[in-house]
Amino acid sequence: MATWRRDGRLTGGQRLLCAGLAGALSLSLTAPLELATVLAQVGVVRGHARGPWATGHRVWRAEGPRALWKGNAVACLRLFPCSVVQLAAYRKFVVMFTDDLGHISQWSSIMAGSLAGMVSTIVTYPTDLIKTRLIVQNMLEPSYRGLLHAFSTIYQQEGFLALYRGVSLTVVGALPFSAGSLLVHMNLEKIWNGPRDQFSLPQNFANVCLAAAVTQTLSFPFETVKRKMQRMERLRAPTSHTAEE
Repeated sequence: MATWRRDGRLTGGQRLLCAGLAGALSLSLTAPLELATVLAQVGVVRGHARGPWATGHRVWRAEGPRALWKGNAVACLRLFPCSVVQLAAYRKFVVMFTDDLGHISQWSSIMAGSLAGMVSTIVTYPTDLIKTRLIVQNMLEPSYRGLLHAFSTIYQQEGFLALYRGVSLTVVGALPFSAGSLLVHMNLEKIWNGPRDQFSLPQNFANVCLAAAVTQTLSFPFETVKRKMQRMERLRAPTSHTAEE
């Protein structure tokens, strides 16, 4: 059992700013790897040399070095509203799962984080879909010129629901993600043969990497199907008035 305490060293705005800047930096540094992953998931690299290095090199030669960061601006902009929603939802879920003595179990804490992440992902899902479309398109012959143009084009040509294509996989994929997080956290003391509150900085870093590897591996199939659905473009059926014309 753990006790929920508010960290008074930083204000809510400062925590949000720190999280946003750290997230934007990490996204920018790993953007080429994210591009290679998305292209592999949607099948664009089929028939070409496999692997992130080969995919990145092919994109560089075909579209230029800036193409390695396609969709990264949208991903960074998405961080701030996503963080706001996730933080607000997490607080609500923590209060919901905390008992009368102010204690919350490890499983409830993980569930609160998973549910908060699910809520923030659903709320900001259209930006994730647009990011996928921007990554997949050819930068030299773009179908979308940016976030607002992509949103307007998808809405007009495919309908509002197209902006949420594949969102159900986010909900389903949260289950193995939560299970993986719980599995790792329950076995940390066995792995390091010591109490959790005495872990060193390298051990905590290794714990984060291990948890990320397990959760991403378990939820990756759902992520792959979601990306394929996001890439699909289905034009809205013409109305009878348009058909007559």
